[in-house]
Amino acid sequence: MLADAEKGKIDLILTKSVSRFARNTSIVLEATRKLKELNVGVFFELQNINTLSGEGELMLTILAAFAQAESESGSAGAKMVYQRKYEAGIPVQYLERSFGYTKDERGVFVADEAEAVWVRKIYKMAAEGYTPASIKRYLNENGIKTVGGVQWVDSTVFRLLENEIYKGDYIMHKHFVNEERKLVRNRGEVDAWYIEDDHEAIVSPELWQKAQDALAAKRDYLAEGSVIEEFTEENYPYMNKIYCAKCGYPLYKRIYSKGNRLNWGCSGTKRYGKSFCDGINIPDGVLRSAWHFEENTYIDEKASDKGVKEFTYLKEHSWKRRHKKKQPSAIPENTETEYPYREKIFCALCGSRLVRYVNPQNHKVTWVCNRRKRKGKEACDGTRVPDTVIKGWGEIKNDIYIQRKDNKNGKKRYSYTSKKPSGIRV
Repeated sequence: MLADAEKGKIDLILTKSVSRFARNTSIVLEATRKLKELNVGVFFELQNINTLSGEGELMLTILAAFAQAESESGSAGAKMVYQRKYEAGIPVQYLERSFGYTKDERGVFVADEAEAVWVRKIYKMAAEGYTPASIKRYLNENGIKTVGGVQWVDSTVFRLLENEIYKGDYIMHKHFVNEERKLVRNRGEVDAWYIEDDHEAIVSPELWQKAQDALAAKRDYLAEGSVIEEFTEENYPYMNKIYCAKCGYPLYKRIYSKGNRLNWGCSGTKRYGKSFCDGINIPDGVLRSAWHFEENTYIDEKASDKGVKEFTYLKEHSWKRRHKKKQPSAIPENTETEYPYREKIFCALCGSRLVRYVNPQNHKVTWVCNRRKRKGKEACDGTRVPDTVIKGWGEIKNDIYIQRKDNKNGKKRYSYTSKKPSGIRV
């Protein structure tokens, strides 16, 4: 709405009341003042206030404060209802939103066996030492989707493994709405209640605990020796002597967990992307305990079936006998010899010529709408097409107009026509 007002599309905004416009006094005033600068008024029907009038802002300030107080009072009342339920031991649950659970005809939460079998598999794999990353790959390879119908990621697996609901327990008030009206994790700011044997368990308490122990061991392994000190050769004698065995580029420091964990990663991957080098990522504690070399050392990693990384160390002279430092592919000159179609490809949305864009990391070539590049999205939504797609079309003899469409699954499709589309912007 504000964007339309800035474009001159709105003269007056009609709203039922101050409380419907915003719940916070400062937001009401900030928005109405900005609109007033654009000579756009806001008329509040119940209060009969027009912000463009002389007394409008004074009345609005008073009424907005009342609206905010009323809103906060209502919010406090709603919170009190939940508080009384918590204190009485009446859980407020939404387990049907969790992978593995559903409601039966009585409204009782029970295991959804089609999903519960995968929950048990996840916990067994974790207890056996498989990492969340390897569990994620296993689930995705077997076509298992999350509750939201999307593929699994590491953090989703972590949250499932750490959730007490799967052993039949339940924490009331694990999350709460803070003063900024954001749902956040309860870390002791408000009271919480732990209920044992609250509902049907999917995994045994013993298996659940084994999974927690395995996750804790993994965290300890990553944190081992990771007391981050000043980056000097005295504190890190290996810092200028370690290289990626896959590409030959130096390893650089990578700091995680809000400054509490240090790893060393491949600078070739950082600079040119994973298509250039898969790279390595070695925890500082692992490197420190293994370091006994005086010369430059090339480090490689290999993941086991469980996703646990194993590292190998090779002295520089041994590595250089069999390998050479990897070089990024050269960028072809932007000539008609290299790109015989470069003067014949156009954006189907606006008719502008497509121009070459080279990704600075991996040197991949994409052809982009020149109007969008020069004037921004407002001028044209723009066409972007990889050079490999155009090359796959074979010889292009005449001008073509290219358009990209995204399927429902997010896959990109490209089409072209030799006829200039009608109604094209000039």
